Amino acid sequence: MRRVQDVDLKLLRVFKAIVEAGGLVGAQLTLNVSQSTLSSQLADLEKRLGFRVCYRGRSGFSLTKAGQQIYDACEDLFSAADRFQNAAASISGELKGVLRMGIVDAMISNPSWDLPRILGEFNDRAKKTVIELSIDSPGDMERMVLEGARDVAVGPFFRKTVGIVYLPLFKELHAIFCAGEHPLASKRDVTTAQLQQYPFVARRYLHRYDLERVGHLSPAAVVEAMEAQSLLIKSCRYIGYLPVHYGETLSGLCRINTIPEIEYLSPFYLIHKANADENLLVRNVVNRVKDNSISRGYEHRVVPPDDNNRL
Repeated sequence: MRRVQDVDLKLLRVFKAIVEAGGLVGAQLTLNVSQSTLSSQLADLEKRLGFRVCYRGRSGFSLTKAGQQIYDACEDLFSAADRFQNAAASISGELKGVLRMGIVDAMISNPSWDLPRILGEFNDRAKKTVIELSIDSPGDMERMVLEGARDVAVGPFFRKTVGIVYLPLFKELHAIFCAGEHPLASKRDVTTAQLQQYPFVARRYLHRYDLERVGHLSPAAVVEAMEAQSLLIKSCRYIGYLPVHYGETLSGLCRINTIPEIEYLSPFYLIHKANADENLLVRNVVNRVKDNSISRGYEHRVVPPDDNNRL
């Protein structure tokens, strides 16, 4: 393929969607296109590229080595296209383009920061903007913000990375939860010594901080998402830290009545790459965040972390 044309971009977008859907069947639902059409488009792409990008058939769907390289290049290509579109919008002063935002899971139940309202107000001002909202770990969000794969992100960030701007938002209370039938559910003033008697489940990006707080040497289970962590806690086998606003909404779970110092406040920030607020969309999101912090009465929660709450 000598020069990228419009038809190539279309085929590459189809290919990217097929990979992210795990194959033709999943992409059929995502793209609302028949399997035969998708198969033909893949064949057209391979013909234009001059090599095979994937295996498909009874054995399932998988990428070839060349296909993986093309998929990685697609990520760079379309991220660059989004950045170009956003830059053009900033120059023209028109709020249109793609806003790529990363968040941690369980944000919807957080009473300290009304993200749905903020996104609604942003979209009301930027009706031509497409919002791509992804759930990522804090470490991945920082990396993707630096690489330009995310415009803004919201989460608990424990260290400051050079090249990133951190806007403090609020502090989220974390406590240890267990199943309602767990032996610790009915106890009061539970100590670290008592907690150490039971297997501990932690999210991968938090497990070192959580384990140090309760004195566990290693987790009995590690998860990526809070829902998986909650499922294991509900099994009555494990205990683990959850945000209080989230854990208290789940039936069958119980907040363990621990001694006060075991619970902690996790500082949340909105982050973006340094100088990214020159982008009109990023600047508008930051302004919506600042407006909500004041007008919704959150200014008392918008505080930086201090040594007493450092994880």
